[in-house]
Amino acid sequence: MAMTVEWWKDKVAEDIYDTMRKKEQDNFTTYSCHSPQLWARRQLVDWISVIVENFNLDMTSHHLAVYLLDFFMEKLEVDTNHLYLLAIACICLAVKYEEHCEKRPRLASLNAFIPSHGLLDIRKYTASELRSMELTVLSYFNWNLSIPTCAQFLPYYLLVAVDNLDLRNGIPISSKEVVESYLQKHTHYFQEISLQEHTFRSYLPSMIAASCIAASRICLHLTPTWPKSLELMSGYYIEELLPCVHMMIRLQQHDKQQHSDLQVVPSNPSYYPVIQTPFIDSLYKPPFTSVEYTSFHDDYTKSVMYAPSKSQVTQVKSGVTLQHNENCCRLLKSSLVLSYSIMKTVVGYSSQVWCYPTA
Repeated sequence: MAMTVEWWKDKVAEDIYDTMRKKEQDNFTTYSCHSPQLWARRQLVDWISVIVENFNLDMTSHHLAVYLLDFFMEKLEVDTNHLYLLAIACICLAVKYEEHCEKRPRLASLNAFIPSHGLLDIRKYTASELRSMELTVLSYFNWNLSIPTCAQFLPYYLLVAVDNLDLRNGIPISSKEVVESYLQKHTHYFQEISLQEHTFRSYLPSMIAASCIAASRICLHLTPTWPKSLELMSGYYIEELLPCVHMMIRLQQHDKQQHSDLQVVPSNPSYYPVIQTPFIDSLYKPPFTSVEYTSFHDDYTKSVMYAPSKSQVTQVKSGVTLQHNENCCRLLKSSLVLSYSIMKTVVGYSSQVWCYPTA
């Protein structure tokens, strides 16, 4: 289904979502990781990310291109000199289907991005070679590119990803818009890293999208971790998402450690680590630098400064205010069991995130 409109804002969004869930079940294929060229996957996926970034392509095209690449290479072995040709063909087909033919990058521009590599005897492909590869890929998939991906489900879940009753570190949020902006930044990061690791192919795209939301809420210390609204919309319980969420946060911690290590510039140039594709480092940088986290913390500090004190709240006799506080406490208590299970599963997260606020 071409994403020409924002379907998640349509009146029949629920019906479209149900159709996509059924389609993903029908199209779901076990990814066995038996490709003899699995060694080249990461480099090709990173290269596709560079193309998406430089040509401002949509995330739906990005995810579809990587899907076509993965399952084509799963069953067929491609000549080493034509691996980048396959990646180009997957990008072009994905853009034609998900966006518009006019947004398809020109072949000459794509050829210019092919890196120098000792294993490649060719650095420029012709239009006839590209056309032949596109037809080969289309034939392999029986000319069916209507494949739901994580990027198609995520906008639908983001509609209810943040609620006014959410708590951050036990304190009610005061600006839903601020939290939504940072949550979207985190979900974008997590769906990026879900493309890097082929192990995510063992999960349904809708489950990966839901896990991106849950992992982002954990990183932002939001409770409950998986609100009832997200549970009802997605159809997933938090227990179903835990394995995928655990993998995402483990990779995020690894990326954060790598990024912090690269900040230390050694005096000896020979000490520099060998990085295969250094120009893609910025694409996978963790969402929060120290400056950005300080800014996010300051937004909440300012909000809490103007929040009513405990004595002021107890003086208020408004039924709405009292009901709001009761709902917050109820949500916090109901989330403790789920939060505790995640705390045991996800390594490296402090238990103080899930503690009751002090009286």
